[in-house]
Amino acid sequence: MPGDERAVLPPMWRTPFELAWEAFRVGSRPVGAALVDADGEVVASGRNRSQEKVAPPGQLAGAAIAHAEINVLAQLSSQRRYEDHLLFTTLEPCLLCSGALLHAHVGTVVYAAPDPLWRGIEQVPSVSGAIAARWPHREGPVKGPLAVFGGLLMDLWTLLYAPEAYEPVRGSQVSALARQCLDTPGFTGAETAEAAYRLVLPRIEDADVPR
Repeated sequence: MPGDERAVLPPMWRTPFELAWEAFRVGSRPVGAALVDADGEVVASGRNRSQEKVAPPGQLAGAAIAHAEINVLAQLSSQRRYEDHLLFTTLEPCLLCSGALLHAHVGTVVYAAPDPLWRGIEQVPSVSGAIAARWPHREGPVKGPLAVFGGLLMDLWTLLYAPEAYEPVRGSQVSALARQCLDTPGFTGAETAEAAYRLVLPRIEDADVPR
């Protein structure tokens, strides 16, 4: 698909998706995240490491809470605030990560794909005024196939490693799409997220974003 701009990961999403793909290739949940400052520079990045034994210093591995967002936020100083920063993450933050974003004083989170497991999480700020005042602004999902790709990665992991939890959460339509992508020649062996994205784009560009 040479010259097709749709097949190229946007610059602000390249780091999160490459980290998510790295996680997928080693068997961890495929979620990646990066914190960007007001000048657009990445100041911290991380990925899910829940199924691994080692992590970079200051990050978590082998724990249920070794989420991508947690591993980003663990690198931040407790002596400053990050209201002018944006956290880009491939999948909508769960309750754990949303609470951590609140404590880290990150101003905005931008997610590529919605997570059906956490449908309704946007209602949490209504619990109290203090939570609402500190709750990060949320933007997402993104438009187009990038959102489908972000959710698809998690669907693929679930299909491969936790099939008993698959359809109740993800649905049969996405299940079929995930199986098609797994059958795409070269997909699981792709060395980069962008290479994998290019391979499955014809399958996902017209797919609906699961909500």
